[in-house]
Amino acid sequence: MNRIFISYRSSDGKKDADRLCADLSRLYGEDQVFFDKQDLRGGHSWRSAIMAALGTQPVVLLLVTPDLLGMAHPEGGRRIDRDDDPIRGEVLTAQSHGATIIPLLTEGVLMPATGDIPAPLRFLKESHALKLRTEDWAGDLNKIVTDLASHGISPLVPRSEPDVQAKRGWMQRMQRGFTWIGGIFVGLVVIGLLLPEDEDAVPAPAPLVSPTPAPVPGQNTRDVSGMWWSIDEDNRRLRVQFTVINGAIQLQTDAFPIAWYPRWQAYAQSVRDMGLVFSDVRYVGQGVLTNVMGVPRIEIPVQAVTGDGRGPLDTGSVVLTASADGRELTGQLWSNGEQADTPLRLVRNP
Repeated sequence: MNRIFISYRSSDGKKDADRLCADLSRLYGEDQVFFDKQDLRGGHSWRSAIMAALGTQPVVLLLVTPDLLGMAHPEGGRRIDRDDDPIRGEVLTAQSHGATIIPLLTEGVLMPATGDIPAPLRFLKESHALKLRTEDWAGDLNKIVTDLASHGISPLVPRSEPDVQAKRGWMQRMQRGFTWIGGIFVGLVVIGLLLPEDEDAVPAPAPLVSPTPAPVPGQNTRDVSGMWWSIDEDNRRLRVQFTVINGAIQLQTDAFPIAWYPRWQAYAQSVRDMGLVFSDVRYVGQGVLTNVMGVPRIEIPVQAVTGDGRGPLDTGSVVLTASADGRELTGQLWSNGEQADTPLRLVRNP
């Protein structure tokens, strides 16, 4: 049963959140720690887990990073000020279900001023904040463990073995790091991400002569904007449009019929009685575009919506890394509904 929940803004909090999850899972057991892997988690899994923890004194560890309040929304203003912001939703859901919320001030961050916090979240100023600094991680983690004990949550691992715990934590973080790096460069198959718009036509595209078409002459390999083709495991293709504006990147796909994927057919059937009828799905989202040693990297929280824009039906994220020559994007699609990821592969639209 989850009793410890980690809430964070993935744009600048994922590294610390992942490390904190590894250490807490080691100390308390993985079944005690709820940690969604990506931002824009949507709320369904979070609400379900919080509700399941009622009566067990759940505790939410909220990582306070610069982007927690400062991240801008593509339509203007701050994300935290909007009702559809996932972090805002998580904190308010936790509060409404009686969870204790502990702000964790990450490296160099002070508790925000009351005027900078949206009115519904100003109760956080009354919470006892703790620090979670990279330079003093072990000491700060020890204080978090002590605070959790005051809320009736005790570690499984005896705290009299600090050296053993530190070694185990280091090994787990190394293992997680290698797994994460490997996952970024797996081949890309878009499950339910890119499919033809026409439900009645079942295309049978000819096999690609080359899996990586030649780049357009003069094309900047760091420029990922424009049209791409996603190719799934059955060699079906659909267009993905990337638009880059001032470091932010938008994703929009063509709609695809639910008939192509059993999971979408089953979901559509399950909500039909509730009045939600749809026959196609598309993905939209906006995230950040960075460069890692000169190689473009895309991180986009996404929503699955109906072809005419109703939803969201599901939330998740897309993480992609460009090949060195700019011909391909590879990575993965995370689904909050399925709690699973799918490898992705995109090639340039010739």
